[in-house]
Amino acid sequence: MIIIKTVLILIFTLSILVISLSDKYKTYKRVLLLVLYFSAVIMIVSPSIADTVAGWFSIQYGSDLAVYFSIAVLVMFGAVNYARGYRQGRITTTIIRELAIKDVKIT
Repeated sequence: MIIIKTVLILIFTLSILVISLSDKYKTYKRVLLLVLYFSAVIMIVSPSIADTVAGWFSIQYGSDLAVYFSIAVLVMFGAVNYARGYRQGRITTTIIRELAIKDVKIT
């Protein structure tokens, strides 16, 4: 069991390092990532704390809380990525339209 916990913590650590070292993340995003990281480590190392926190939200088990939390984070990331892609598509369309109009005016 200790090997699984160690591997999970290493995976979380590496992913947080890769994400937080990129230049596009602002300070508040880095702090949020650190909070998520430490909460995940605490849930892995001490499941009894996760059970206690789950009790505060009227959830029976800490593992259920982790699953619900993971689903919420995934849905949030999906929505943010969709909105970012939609916005990027609009920006690209605007730029291409402006370049096409500019090219027509010149010729």
